[in-house]
Amino acid sequence: MSDSYLDGKVREALVAAKGSRSLAQNALMKWAMTDDRLLKAMAQPFIKAISGAAIAGAVKRGVSVPGMSGPPARPAPKLSQSDLMQVLSQLGGGDGEGGESKGGGLSAADILGGPPVAKPAAPQRRPVAGGVAGGPAKPAPPADQASAIRTLAAVYARNRKRP
Repeated sequence: MSDSYLDGKVREALVAAKGSRSLAQNALMKWAMTDDRLLKAMAQPFIKAISGAAIAGAVKRGVSVPGMSGPPARPAPKLSQSDLMQVLSQLGGGDGEGGESKGGGLSAADILGGPPVAKPAAPQRRPVAGGVAGGPAKPAPPADQASAIRTLAAVYARNRKRP
């Protein structure tokens, strides 16, 4: 199909719609329903994606073709369970024996369905009077956006007063 035919129809639709893109689009869709040449010219750049989507949809719905086998089977993993646990523990930063990972995420035992491991309680942090190294204490985190902005404004004002 020639692009000039499609370009001409697009110009014609824009003129008929007085420059409105949405009205021109509606006109093109209406014309494409009765004009096969226009429909083919519009669909041509997208035909590969359209055909791929049609095939993927048919395969997903389970359409069978005589003589066609299913997708190739994946080979079984070559690692033993202990090797796999060691690799997963190293990736997660755990202890390698099914314990909790240092990052607080899932351990190898969690992923492979091993026995549950009790998680240690997080240490309680207490504020130090006077802050770190004798500096000012850090304010408590705000509960909502308005108080966060007020806190930021107070810190900004306090820092501007300092020489």
